[in-house]
Amino acid sequence: MINMKKLGFVLLFLVFQNLLNAQINTTVKFKKLLYEFGNVKEESENAIAVFSFKNISNSPIWISKVETSCGCTTPEYIKDTIQPGDTGYVKAIYGTRGRGGEFHKNVFVYFNNNTDLFQSLMITGYVIPEANLANRPSDYSTTYSNLAFTTTMAELNTLLNTEKRVFKYKAFNYMGYPIRIYEIETPEYIDVNVGDSLIDVNDSITITITVDASKLGPYGEIRRRFGLITDDPNGSTKILHVHANLKEDFSKLSKKELKNAPSIKMDPRGVIDLGKHSAGEKFSYTINITNTGKSPLKLHSILPNCSCISYKIAKQILEAGESLQLVLTIDTVNQSIASHTKYITVYTNDPNNPEIRIKIVIDITT
Repeated sequence: MINMKKLGFVLLFLVFQNLLNAQINTTVKFKKLLYEFGNVKEESENAIAVFSFKNISNSPIWISKVETSCGCTTPEYIKDTIQPGDTGYVKAIYGTRGRGGEFHKNVFVYFNNNTDLFQSLMITGYVIPEANLANRPSDYSTTYSNLAFTTTMAELNTLLNTEKRVFKYKAFNYMGYPIRIYEIETPEYIDVNVGDSLIDVNDSITITITVDASKLGPYGEIRRRFGLITDDPNGSTKILHVHANLKEDFSKLSKKELKNAPSIKMDPRGVIDLGKHSAGEKFSYTINITNTGKSPLKLHSILPNCSCISYKIAKQILEAGESLQLVLTIDTVNQSIASHTKYITVYTNDPNNPEIRIKIVIDITT
């Protein structure tokens, strides 16, 4: 978005330059007349612009004085005489302390004690006020750019697929200017309500999310995130996270449905000791799965906790009495020479075994 106020200052400055007498244009040539700092932090103390110029005349020149439009800007400049073809400089030092916000300042450089022989320069920028963490309440322990949060992670723990779970984050603005949330990037299964989108200085808002677990999947550990798009110049996007263990809800099954439910049998089950294997070795191991129940068994998801373990399975739905093989492939490349413990978690629609965790022990040797 164009800053019309800033554009007006710059256009006025350029028009003013065209009205200057032609004498300066045949005597001195500056590399630039406008210096744009962009964003500057208040704690940097000073924003320094250097304007270099060249004597393009046939006579020596010198800077007789430099004036500024504000006491907030201190000039420094070359004191030597500049011979034809030589260069000089002017510094404009803007004090940022206590001057948060936008600024536009002029510097007037006069040559050879001639008030008609001068050049006007301009500096512009935006001073980001210094954060005041001392104003932050103690329960806002996580800082994120210019906001502090009670947490950036919604820990929902066990989340049933029939639930709509509500969680509240809180954000506190400890900066010297208001911050506005103007857009929310969120998936369809998370509804976000921020109430008043403007967070005033030393004020807080509550960010309420509602997670619709019926739209989540697959079953098992869920890690999701969404973004708050703000006008914070020190980092516009704030990413918040959601963590849960999604499980199927069996609470509404009738006694008859429970009696006719699927039942998983795994062989082996519990702890699998794979013994010793050489570093860099890749090998397979088979687990037999049988549905000993009376209705189809669904293997919702199979989640190894390590990228070193992959698996193959013919299908994920077993009819009553049906069996299949779960083939694990273990790749020890990039695994350290030591004893390792890995896990595989299997999520099913067996009401008595909705989550089965298998522990795998392997000793990697040279």
